[in-house]
Amino acid sequence: MWLLPLLATLAAVVPSAEAAGFQVKTMRAPLSAVEVERPLVIGKGWFEGSFGYDHKFADGAWTAEGEALQWSGAQWLYTTERLGIRYGITRSSELYWDVPFHYVQLVNPELRTDTASFGIGEPKFGWKLELFNRAIPTTSIVLDVQYKMPTGQETAGTYVGGPNTVATFPMSTGQADLAVFARGKQQMGPIAIEASLGYIHRFSGVSQFVVEVDQYQFSGRFKPGSEFRAELAPMLQLGPIALRGDAVFRQWSAASVGTTSGGFFVDEQLDVVGGSDGWSFDAGGGLVINASRGVDILASAMVPIRGEDLTFFPLESISPTRGPTLSTSVELRY
Repeated sequence: MWLLPLLATLAAVVPSAEAAGFQVKTMRAPLSAVEVERPLVIGKGWFEGSFGYDHKFADGAWTAEGEALQWSGAQWLYTTERLGIRYGITRSSELYWDVPFHYVQLVNPELRTDTASFGIGEPKFGWKLELFNRAIPTTSIVLDVQYKMPTGQETAGTYVGGPNTVATFPMSTGQADLAVFARGKQQMGPIAIEASLGYIHRFSGVSQFVVEVDQYQFSGRFKPGSEFRAELAPMLQLGPIALRGDAVFRQWSAASVGTTSGGFFVDEQLDVVGGSDGWSFDAGGGLVINASRGVDILASAMVPIRGEDLTFFPLESISPTRGPTLSTSVELRY
């Protein structure tokens, strides 16, 4: 019987290193309650799930010289329903995964056109490694490696019989991307600045929307132009609300297409698509409501300032239309 009092005494004085249910994990890295102080990685032991929605309405495009062009009667709706996951595997690294779905609709009363599609987009997964971190004030420098999978719908049907035979829109370019970004964040009191610079290498792949009408062939090799991207986002923390601005510059090389010929250097056999290179600039802003360490609510708007013509419409990732994008999302973390 003497063993029971001894065990009760040990249980009272020895701390436990476990957590059950939704209790705080002892191995979890600290996370600030406000956005301006948080580093660019989520931290060890944190798991985050996000749900978002993007709404883009366009009634115009750009000319080859980058001038705004208004459509006559046509209206294009492009929405994205997003699911995201982040997990901190160590104090300085995280894994993440983003899965988009798209609902798109093209309406033109003058041509009696009303075509809509819904399907999965192009999922991305990646790994962030924090190369440098300092707290109070926060300084965070991150290497971000990202891979895009071409798993979305990539066929537009056959339009040999005319536009009325097209009943769907492609949601994927049909090829993979590998991106590397250097990202940084510097806090100065209630102000912080985030910046990133990256390169996106686009591999070639066989896509079903590369159509050769004279051959009645609906598969071809497609290689979008690789891209340099720069982003800048200043931020101001006002209590539990962080106001932020966003600016995105993109410059990409020319795309190329061709038959599905083989060989070790397939891309060298492709034909360059004239005028498919160019650059764009978007600007906008939004806010982040830090409801708690475990709940954030985000809202933002992006407006295109300059773009290129729609060489590969309706592939918004490489040939975006001219129209504002409104976004909202909720982040839940534990």
